[in-house]
Amino acid sequence: MLPRSWVAGARRPGPTSPAARRSRLYAHLFLWVMQSWLAMFYIGAGYAKLTQKHDLLALMMTWPAQVDTELLRVIGGIETALALFIVAPLMSWSLFRSVMLVGAIGLLAVAGGMVVFHTLNGDIFLAAVNCVLLLMSLIILLGRWEWRDHAQLRNATS
Repeated sequence: MLPRSWVAGARRPGPTSPAARRSRLYAHLFLWVMQSWLAMFYIGAGYAKLTQKHDLLALMMTWPAQVDTELLRVIGGIETALALFIVAPLMSWSLFRSVMLVGAIGLLAVAGGMVVFHTLNGDIFLAAVNCVLLLMSLIILLGRWEWRDHAQLRNATS
């Protein structure tokens, strides 16, 4: 579990020390960098799957030859949408925080599915790349989740 200071937006009573504020700031910046990298990767990958010819993608990557063009386009659309969800809070944190969490969960599922797919096909390098993407999605999800609010909600309903 990540330190409480990594949870962006967590409510803390009273003033905090400058060191604690600086630690929260660095954690927040780290998470935004991770979100940006993940979004750039998936926007690029999704855009290629949406716009490039199936034959060209099959030459660049071996696995597209194993799936239909329609499925490839659907995967590209999902990857692009989830990548945009990850950076949606740049417009409004209060409105799009939950969208970002859905995006992180979705990219976690996409990366997990691709790890399984590439492992079963013997593409260890591509499986490793997707393990890194899975880890990045998990870090974002855990770092942005407000555990305290959910614990209070659970205690209030029980």
